[in-house]
Amino acid sequence: MTGGILYSIPSLALFIVPPSILGTRILDPINIIVALTFYAMALLIRSVVDGLRSVPDHVTQAASAIGYRRYRQLLQVELPITLPVIASGVRVVPVSTISLVSVGALIGTGGPGELFTQGFQLGLLTPIVVGGVLSVAITLLADGLLLFVQRILTPWARAGSVR
Repeated sequence: MTGGILYSIPSLALFIVPPSILGTRILDPINIIVALTFYAMALLIRSVVDGLRSVPDHVTQAASAIGYRRYRQLLQVELPITLPVIASGVRVVPVSTISLVSVGALIGTGGPGELFTQGFQLGLLTPIVVGGVLSVAITLLADGLLLFVQRILTPWARAGSVR
């Protein structure tokens, strides 16, 4: 629940809060890194919790019944079952992070969002389009890479769906 509340804070506001906590200047790039880390953690925590909640009770009871201790049960039974859910959540993080990096340009930290800002300030469409294309390309590349890793780590997740 805390992660959901954290994620609901507008990104621009969260970019401005870290200087008061960290003692940094408002235009310091570390503020963006801290804010993006908080957003990513909020998404990841939610994915892990959802994944662990998706493990059927009879599976955990069976693991306990055959003598699995809690740590071994988590690693060898629950984690393989939850891995597809967690991996799906992990794939959301780069999409969210890349879009939030663009917002960071509003406080002058640069990045692809700077193209959007310059385009709007100068009334030019080209930088806006280039910034959009770059953001989409980076997002698709990151998602494709994570999908590849997910398929390697979870071959059983798609084995039953192909017939």
